[in-house]
Amino acid sequence: MSARDLSQWNDDATSAGTIAKRQGQLRHWNAKMQEALNTYFKFLDLFFGVVWIWLPIFLAVIFFKSWMYYIQRWHWRQMDWVLLEVKPPKEVESSPKNMEQIFAGLWGAFGTVSYKYEKYIKGVMQDYFSFELVGYNGEAHFFLRTQKKLRNLVEAQIYSQYPQAEIREVPDYVWNVPADIPNKKWNLWGCRLAMTAPGPFPSAYPLRTYVDLMDVAKTDQPFFDPIAGLMEVFSKLRQGEQIWLQILFRPAPDGWQKKARSVADKLLGKKETAPPETIFAMDRRTWWESFYDVLYALVTGQPAPLRVKDKKDEPHSLALFLSPGEKDIIAAIELKAGKKGFDAKINFVYISRSDIFTMANVSAPMGVIMQTANLNMNSFRPDSKTITKSHYFLAKARKAYKQRVLMRMMRSRSFWEKGYILNIEELATLFHFPTIGVKSPMTPYIEIKKGGAPVDLPME
Repeated sequence: MSARDLSQWNDDATSAGTIAKRQGQLRHWNAKMQEALNTYFKFLDLFFGVVWIWLPIFLAVIFFKSWMYYIQRWHWRQMDWVLLEVKPPKEVESSPKNMEQIFAGLWGAFGTVSYKYEKYIKGVMQDYFSFELVGYNGEAHFFLRTQKKLRNLVEAQIYSQYPQAEIREVPDYVWNVPADIPNKKWNLWGCRLAMTAPGPFPSAYPLRTYVDLMDVAKTDQPFFDPIAGLMEVFSKLRQGEQIWLQILFRPAPDGWQKKARSVADKLLGKKETAPPETIFAMDRRTWWESFYDVLYALVTGQPAPLRVKDKKDEPHSLALFLSPGEKDIIAAIELKAGKKGFDAKINFVYISRSDIFTMANVSAPMGVIMQTANLNMNSFRPDSKTITKSHYFLAKARKAYKQRVLMRMMRSRSFWEKGYILNIEELATLFHFPTIGVKSPMTPYIEIKKGGAPVDLPME
């Protein structure tokens, strides 16, 4: 046999081996594919075999969500709202502590929904309020929006802390601008504010409050008032410029304090103790485990693996190893949880004629709001879902759509989504009347003190 013939024979042998190897791999993959298809068809048989179980549940969930969406909005449209403007006395010698007591009194509106029937059949929702700081034409205004049935409650709380204040019903300022903003003549920038703290419950971490801003070195100014910066921004607004800051809040049930303390316990390294399992929960868990075992056996053809609880060592307390900053965080969380809280959300918008629109009037009030930031704990940021800017694909159209949605949200003061928890101290920091150390000439004040009627005044 010549060298050429020998080489040709080796090549043929190598090719035959390669083909056989590839055929073996192909048979292996075919077997795997057939096994996967068999498992898939078994699952489909089981899925459609029990359709009478899951389909009614699926349809019931869809019906329930659709019903709640409809009935709650129907009830909300029946609410009778009133907008009140508060003109504070010119010399407010008190601190935001007075406003804190006002918010504590407003928590008395909790419990609007007394029965499940009212919530799920009639669509009754927890009553909420909107306290608003508004600047236009170089003036600052304090507005309170509430339902008429709660007007006496709101006025009583204001007068109890500021007896010389004047409260009067006014037309809603949100209709002083065109309804079709944005357009060629008008523009806006706005957003809803979100919290920056991490974790599943960011509301546990407090903001920087007026208590942290106390300046004991000065006797004429009890603390650095963040409202002072906002009043200054409002006084610089020109004709055709407006800034709206709406703080919507509703009383939150006291369960949030337990969540906040669990965050503090986690920072301390404490093991979270689960509540004892009820008989109903035990029966439900046993039923689901049995259902899973049967489903696993039908799909895989093998018995379900045994459940073995992992035994974990008890974590040691980290209290001795915490830094001073971590100890301060834990103390601040516990301090926040010691006061009443509200489920809240904050909306901000700057509206202006297009020819004088400037982002400087966005940066200034946002900077004032950032004075409440505590970088070790919590602060505010613009919510990316509502901020009125867009990039890349159809940016202009998407931006205009977000602007229209924001305007509808601020005009209606709707509060469907779950907000964040602010306690009464944090709310008082964000909304209070300027203290005696704040010079704001463009804020409407009561110049003349009011006096009560004589006790012996004759009555007809």
